[in-house]
Amino acid sequence: MRTKIQLRFADVDMARHVHNGAYLHFFELARMALLGTFIAKDHDWRAQGLILARNEVDYRKPIHLSDHVEVDCWCSAIGTKSFTLDYAVDRMKDGKRERCADGKSVMVCMDYVAGKTIVLPKAWQTALEKHPTATS
Repeated sequence: MRTKIQLRFADVDMARHVHNGAYLHFFELARMALLGTFIAKDHDWRAQGLILARNEVDYRKPIHLSDHVEVDCWCSAIGTKSFTLDYAVDRMKDGKRERCADGKSVMVCMDYVAGKTIVLPKAWQTALEKHPTATS
């Protein structure tokens, strides 16, 4: 799933490129867009939620405020109680995609009311299996 990113002035640091921490925000936007394709807007996240267990980012090229940025998000692994999402952060330059960063997030299914991890809901597993590879 591909998500367009609106860069903000606040994303840029003193070196005049997007700050490393902003990439995690880009991942979150892409992740929520993907999850929004199969989880209802009125879903009870406390009873059947997710907790972010891990983030990884590999920075390839700097992004600048005037760049047009998109993030691809897909599921690369599904476990019993967790799944892994991969990200590709690209900018468009001269009509071509340039990879600026890659990343991963491990998401663990969580019942916040009971305070414990839960098995990945079958409906979520089925939906995630539809996003197994990059879209680019």
